[in-house]
Amino acid sequence: MKNATQQQPVAAAISAISQQQHEAASTCGSRWGKNRQERIEIATDYSRMLGTEPTFLEWEAARTDWVNGYTAANPGNTGNAADAAWADFSKLLNDLFGLVKPKSKSDAAVKKGKERSAKEQALFDKYKDKGVADLQGMRRAALEKAAAGSDLAEKIAAEIKKVLRVKTRDQDKAIAEERTALRQQVRAAASKCTDLEKLQAALDILDVETELSFIDEDIDA
Repeated sequence: MKNATQQQPVAAAISAISQQQHEAASTCGSRWGKNRQERIEIATDYSRMLGTEPTFLEWEAARTDWVNGYTAANPGNTGNAADAAWADFSKLLNDLFGLVKPKSKSDAAVKKGKERSAKEQALFDKYKDKGVADLQGMRRAALEKAAAGSDLAEKIAAEIKKVLRVKTRDQDKAIAEERTALRQQVRAAASKCTDLEKLQAALDILDVETELSFIDEDIDA
C-alpha cells in the first residue's frame, strides 16, 4: 500500500490549477469554439452577398465597407490592425469558397500587369531548368557571397528569390484550384444525399476543424 508521500505527486498533478481555473479554461475553450463557428458563418454571409464572381470594383467597395465596420466596432485599433483583420478574413474567404481579389480592368492596371508579366517571364526563363531545391541552394550560396560584400551576389539572390516565389505560387495555385474543385463536388454530393448515416460519416471525417461546416447551410439554401 502506497503511503501519503508516494501519493503526493499524483495529487499535485491533479490539482495543478484550482477548480476556478479549470472552469475558466473550459469557458475560454468553449468561447473560442463558438467564435470559430461564428467566423465561418460571417464568411458564409459575406460570400453570399458578394457572389461567386465579383468584379474588382465590387470587391474593393465591399472590402472598404467591411474595414469601416471593423473599425467602427474597434475604435481603439490602428489602421494596421484593420488591415491585418481583413487579411485574415480574406484568407478565410479563399480557404472556404475560393474567393480571391479580382484583377483590375483599368487600362493602367492592364498595362502594368503586362509589363510585370513580361519581366517575370524573362526572369523565370533564365532559371527555367532549375528546380526549387536547386534554386534554394543557389540562393543560400549567393547570400553567403553577398554577406562577404558581393553586390552581384546580392542581386542574384534577389532574382532567385523572385523565381522561387513564382514557382511556389504556381504550385500553391494548382493546389488551391484542386481543393476548390473537390469542395464543390463534396457540396454537390452532400446536397443530393438523403442517407443520414452517410451524411454523419462524412461529417465525422471532415470534422469542424476543416472549416467545411458551411456545407449544411448550402444544403438548406
